[in-house]
Amino acid sequence: MKTFVGLLVGLFLTLFVVGSASAISFTDTVDLNDVILSEGPIASLGHVTEYSYTHNTPSDFEVPPDTVISATLTISGYWIDDNNDTVTVEETTVGTLNSGGNQGSFLWWTWDNPSISAFDISGIFQTWEAETLLDITITANGNFPDGIIQLSSSVFELEYENGSDPSGGAHAPEPATMVLFGLGLLGVAGMSRKKS
Repeated sequence: MKTFVGLLVGLFLTLFVVGSASAISFTDTVDLNDVILSEGPIASLGHVTEYSYTHNTPSDFEVPPDTVISATLTISGYWIDDNNDTVTVEETTVGTLNSGGNQGSFLWWTWDNPSISAFDISGIFQTWEAETLLDITITANGNFPDGIIQLSSSVFELEYENGSDPSGGAHAPEPATMVLFGLGLLGVAGMSRKKS
């Protein structure tokens, strides 16, 4: 009976006291201050058709050893039309901005809803060095009658598992590993008792 109670206490401690890892969430928001890009006939007059900016990444984020669970870039703006304005992240085109509001209505300040475009950019993080900025470029590619697009904000959301312990310590083993280890020790102890 004493051995059985000891086994139950050991199993309880193994399964319920061992900690579990959880994902780390990171969000960085950039206010684009209503950047206006020219497109269509206005762009041919020499106006700006491209805008580049950066997002911060976590200082301890590095792939490998970290594992990306999800990474999303969400850009909002006005007067976006025809789904032909491209978004490039780290020199990789990830998609085009969604049309917003009433196809670029001039009454946007009273009733036009902003365009919100979300991009899954998890694939960008196949490898990543710590303390590197995330480079984004938006290029306006509209044709007549498009004139301008207005960029409002950009939000970068990252969820990842930290594969390295910043303190340099060893990771705690998973509960299933601890159970197997404990059962192995019990088996060895049982075998040695039978022989003596």
